[in-house]
Amino acid sequence: MTATAPVSARQIRRARRIRWGVRVVAVTAGVFSLLTAVLLVLACFINDQRIDRDMGSATAFVTEVTDRRAAVEFDAGGGRTVRPVTGVFYPTGLVEGQRVQVEFRRANPDLVRVSGRSWTVAVVPALSVPAVVVPLAALAYAAASPRVHRAAPRVRRTVSR
Repeated sequence: MTATAPVSARQIRRARRIRWGVRVVAVTAGVFSLLTAVLLVLACFINDQRIDRDMGSATAFVTEVTDRRAAVEFDAGGGRTVRPVTGVFYPTGLVEGQRVQVEFRRANPDLVRVSGRSWTVAVVPALSVPAVVVPLAALAYAAASPRVHRAAPRVRRTVSR
C-alpha cells in the first residue's frame, strides 16, 4: 500500500487560484475571438453599405499584391487618380499588373472593393479564428473545472462481524 503525502491548505488554495485563472483566460479568449469576428464582419457590411449608397465604378490597375492586401490605382473621375492607402477590399485572387473592375464610394474613393464581391466574402475567414479558439477555450475551461479536480468521496468501510 502506497501512502500519499498530505496536501496542505496552502497548496489547495494555490491550485484553486490557478484553475480560476485558467477559466478566466479561457472565457476571455473565447469571447474576444467571437467579438472580434463579429465586429470584423460588421465593419465589412457597413463599408459595403457606404459604397452602395454612393457608388462609382472604374477599371483599376493592381500595382502590388502582398499576403495582407492588394494595392490598386484607378481614375475616380475628373482626372483624379486614387491609390487607396489600405488597398482594395476582398483582394483574393488578384495578381500584380492585372486590370480589375472596382466599385468605390464617390465621396471617399479610399473605400474601394472588387466589383461583384461583398461583405459575405469576409464571413468564412472571420469565423475561422473563433472556430478554433472557442473549442480550445471550452476544453481548457472544462479541464480547469472544480468538478474535474474534486477529490473522490470517502467511503466508510465497516467491518462486518
